Amino acid sequence: MRLFVAVDLKDDLREEIEKVLRIFREFRGIKPVEKENLHITLMFLGEVPDRKVDMVKEKLRGIKLEPFKIRLKGLGNFNYRVFWIGVLEGKDLLSILAKEVENSLKKIGFKRDKEFVAHATVARVKRLNPNDRIKLEKSLESFKDYDFGEMIVDCFKLKKSTLTSKGPIYEDLEIYSFR
Repeated sequence: MRLFVAVDLKDDLREEIEKVLRIFREFRGIKPVEKENLHITLMFLGEVPDRKVDMVKEKLRGIKLEPFKIRLKGLGNFNYRVFWIGVLEGKDLLSILAKEVENSLKKIGFKRDKEFVAHATVARVKRLNPNDRIKLEKSLESFKDYDFGEMIVDCFKLKKSTLTSKGPIYEDLEIYSFR
């Protein structure tokens, strides 16, 4: 099964981010992330054989941290292919959590596919004509430094991702609370 480890965003942040998602929905060739799927990926595991899932769960149970606050602010993109909301406050603590996840899972053969950057993906661009790109840039300008709000990170999750033609369906396999 296709797995990843993530911090889900709280509902009030998802409501704020909905303002940006509405803009992306106006453009053909852009796939916004479903509001209920908004999260910060700590580590993507990829296809994991069923026999290994219990080992993953066991390793993640060993991670113990104190709850911490994060603030989401600003909208950016990676090479105009992936749009994201940045983590301003708390990104160092998110990086520590991501490193703990990586170190725990390294012991059973997993390795990070790319360097951890604290962000929440909000849309993916499949194709966008030059006129729409200019229009999109103008529409998103006010979100460049927008403060989406804050939340307390008090848990993280092992999530299953099932890919469908309408987009991924996420399912929580296990929740790891800090308290």
